[in-house]
Amino acid sequence: MKIIEITDSNYQEYISIDIVAFSFAYAGAMGEGGGVYIVDSNGQLYHANFCYGDNRIDIDHIKILIPVIKDFKFGVFGSESNNVDWKSLYTGFGNHLMIKSELYDGFCKKMVDANIKNARDGQCYLQWPGLILSLLGKEEITLTMNDVSKMRK
Repeated sequence: MKIIEITDSNYQEYISIDIVAFSFAYAGAMGEGGGVYIVDSNGQLYHANFCYGDNRIDIDHIKILIPVIKDFKFGVFGSESNNVDWKSLYTGFGNHLMIKSELYDGFCKKMVDANIKNARDGQCYLQWPGLILSLLGKEEITLTMNDVSKMRK
């Protein structure tokens, strides 16, 4: 699987992607601080970072790329939104996951099937890519953030 890197120089090419889930990590989050991962309706994975790296993206460009992000208020231990089309999970250690409402119940069932009892304990953070992509019929449920990180290198 190829992961598309989105940067300040190319973000305009991806403004119209049909996003079904995305993660958002604070600058000091465990894992990849400032990392944003996006899954589109075709199961394509995208990556951007608004804090670190040579090819980081401006946070204002993230807001253009993911317009719904403006509806979320991220906190240290969770996020809030009044947008009924999206649900959020705090996956621990400064990491957040937003999922289209129509996929949310299926995602929660996959969490139960994967024996993830608490989204905040780090297991959801590690396993969310495989859970989302398996809902879309694109990947095995076993794909983890560790696998995704290796694919980017």
